[in-house]
Amino acid sequence: MAPPTGALLIDARSAGARLPRELALVAPLAAEQAFELTVIDDTQDSRVADISRRHGARHVPMPHAPLGKRLGIAIPNTTGSVLVFPALGCLTSTRTLLELARRVSNREVDALALSGDPPGLLARVLGRKKPDTAAGICLARHWYERLGGCDPLLDRDALDDLIGRLRLCGARLEHITAHCQTR
Repeated sequence: MAPPTGALLIDARSAGARLPRELALVAPLAAEQAFELTVIDDTQDSRVADISRRHGARHVPMPHAPLGKRLGIAIPNTTGSVLVFPALGCLTSTRTLLELARRVSNREVDALALSGDPPGLLARVLGRKKPDTAAGICLARHWYERLGGCDPLLDRDALDDLIGRLRLCGARLEHITAHCQTR
């Protein structure tokens, strides 16, 4: 079966200091699997362009804006049937990322919502729970376009809002907790 094609988008502001590590993780995947790697950058930090170039990613500078708007600007200029964005802080395995993209590409699901690590033992014992916010999403491009993309006014809640709209529209959506794995 052919590998999925699509876009891996990394938001420079969300990635922060993890940007070089995240790019190093996915750059080989992008090169080998027909994924285009794009860094969305509203940080005005000149180092981001150099880091992107070093890892073979396309650098998309833009003015400061909420995450929903940044994604809305960048995604129409990408190709492929699968979109993956800003999931990378919660994944440490290119195999996992590729498997998620294959599931969407093969139409097993329409979207996979990725959450970060589950609460630690102490938090569970004390009954505390991290908020159920999305760390990223892997979805079919046609669903992103069908919903009109992310709300351009939302920043931290942009992915949660998109996931909520996918659910309301009847998309086949699964929630995945990304566990730390090795390459």
